[in-house]
Amino acid sequence: MFGKASIILVIGFSMIFLVYQQNLINSQTGSVVTYSDYYTKIAARDLAVAAANLACNQFFIDPEWESNYANTSFRGGTITITVEDISSTKRQILAVSRLGGNRDTIAILLSTSNFGRFAYYAAIAPGNIYYVTGDTVWGPMHVQGTLNVNGSPVFMGKVTSSKGIKYGSNTSTPIFNGGYEGGVNLTIPDDLNDVYAAAAASGKVFSGYTDVWLSFLPNGTVNYKTSSAAAWTNTDISTLTSNGVIAVDKGNLHIQGQVKGRVTVYAGASSGGGSGNIYIDDDITYVGNPLDPSCTDMLGIVASNNVYIADKPETKGDVTIHGSIFNFGGGISAENLNSLGKQGAIRIVGGLIQRQGQLVNIYNENDNVILKGYSLNIRYDNRMLLNTPPEFPATGSYEIISWRE
Repeated sequence: MFGKASIILVIGFSMIFLVYQQNLINSQTGSVVTYSDYYTKIAARDLAVAAANLACNQFFIDPEWESNYANTSFRGGTITITVEDISSTKRQILAVSRLGGNRDTIAILLSTSNFGRFAYYAAIAPGNIYYVTGDTVWGPMHVQGTLNVNGSPVFMGKVTSSKGIKYGSNTSTPIFNGGYEGGVNLTIPDDLNDVYAAAAASGKVFSGYTDVWLSFLPNGTVNYKTSSAAAWTNTDISTLTSNGVIAVDKGNLHIQGQVKGRVTVYAGASSGGGSGNIYIDDDITYVGNPLDPSCTDMLGIVASNNVYIADKPETKGDVTIHGSIFNFGGGISAENLNSLGKQGAIRIVGGLIQRQGQLVNIYNENDNVILKGYSLNIRYDNRMLLNTPPEFPATGSYEIISWRE
């Protein structure tokens, strides 16, 4: 009896092991298939990433590039790259890959790169202009040349320059909280034709006047006049300019007040430096707080030559400017600097872009103490990384603002 039971027990265990072995084989086969599918999906994704990088590289070489990739054989699969105009300043790349029955898509949004992304930019940095103790720059900064420092100026964002750093003394200790990188090349545009064209198309151009005065009011209106003795004319900003651009053709602008909305002011120049300048007659600020991401106010100050802190009682002490300043031919300076006493600070919340840095102060080289003029304090408006004032000068290239896989 025990012999028969043993035979039955052996047969039972054999059947169990046979079933287990078959399940094990099926499991191993399924694992191989699953791994193969996973590998193919990953390979398809890598193929889409390669196609996206290829397209971005083409854009950085040629901003007008149009894709000619349609089911093109690439690394064992195929890729299709399409380019779509989203707006006048934004383009979208769709990179689609197909490999072994798998499909992957990457969408990239590009925007024209804009000088508004800088807290500070200088195309030419004269050898006699230094950042000194008491100067603070908040945000990204670039100098197309040599960065001159003396003492301990503070740079809160990343700093780049094309030709390195020059120290005013052996004891100079600049503070780069965002890091520093040399050998970076970025030139200023050839002209400001696009800004003027925008003002002429659907903005406002003051033509035939040597000087124009603008005083912005917190209710979204602006006072303007075309001579110092004239009475002010008041109008809604949106009535004066539908696209937000206000220009004077071959003249100077004088600005002050509180800006509500998005505006760019532009002073065009004739030959010489007597026109194309913008004078800051008093504080010019936003109604909202520019450091609050929800603020919708934004100002571009674009001068063909220089921006001056006017020599007026209203500008004695500190001067506050909300906006990004672009000086095509020169830089920011203090009017009648040599006759000024020691003032407070020029406090910019936005950015300062200059072809050539100008003097805002005269200081004692022995102890870095300012004797005349202003110190310079720039706090970057982080909103300008993605959104800039109307028709603010562009760099002529694109930058990635989103990448979705």
